[in-house]
Amino acid sequence: MWVIENRQYLGEVDSWSRAEQFGDGVFETLLVSDGVARALSLHAKRLEHGLRCLKIPPPVENLQHMLSGYVDNMVESSGLRNGVLKVMVSRAKSARGYAYDAQAEPCIVVFFSSYQAPKNEFYEQGINVQICSTQCSIQQQLAGLKHLNRLENVLAKSELHSDCFEGLMGNYLGFVVEGTMSNVFFEKGDVLYTPELSLSGVAGIMRSLIMAYCRRKGIALHITHIKMDALPQFDSAFVCNSVMGLLPIKKIKDKPMAIGKLTRQLQMAIRSGEIYA
Repeated sequence: MWVIENRQYLGEVDSWSRAEQFGDGVFETLLVSDGVARALSLHAKRLEHGLRCLKIPPPVENLQHMLSGYVDNMVESSGLRNGVLKVMVSRAKSARGYAYDAQAEPCIVVFFSSYQAPKNEFYEQGINVQICSTQCSIQQQLAGLKHLNRLENVLAKSELHSDCFEGLMGNYLGFVVEGTMSNVFFEKGDVLYTPELSLSGVAGIMRSLIMAYCRRKGIALHITHIKMDALPQFDSAFVCNSVMGLLPIKKIKDKPMAIGKLTRQLQMAIRSGEIYA
């Protein structure tokens, strides 16, 4: 096939990136702190799970060792000891069409960049969150995966008002799913609630760490379907991901939220590193 890219004629090629053609792959985004990647084993396990679900052969047998090697290489090459590592693994390049060679070796692209954390006041006072009109598709085969098809998140992110740091996305059934770049938890009394992700959404690494912490500490946690119109019943809420950590929510749409005791406890566990134990 013959290719023109950005008005430049490239001539004849045998194949092209399936990540670019179809979003055919998965990715991991790791926080690197003082030269060490946080929650490395969990990222490796999720990467392995995603590749298996998409029937993409793993590029190496030991994915954790692969990720660790990329961290070391990028830290040494860039001179940065703190930043964000993004690793994309996509199905092997192919010509036009959805068919693929199941045995072909996948493609890997790695980015490493500096990271500017959210403002301190967001961690202490909380953030404003709006409800996005863009919905998460329901697709059980892809639910939970951090796959490369992120158009819904891109569109939802573009909706955010200037005074809102994050937006919540639901599905057509009216259930809360996730934030545009985060998972969400709600607090009521001494109980935490987080959306069940069997229909759609990304099963985030920080979400997994918080769930494990709750089990260790005996904190009641309900993983369940939560209706958008039920949000006013909760006392407090927060969003989280593996890069920014945990941000309390001070307002969802027009409803003010308090910052709960469990929210503060989890913040402290993340800051101290206890959450990673």
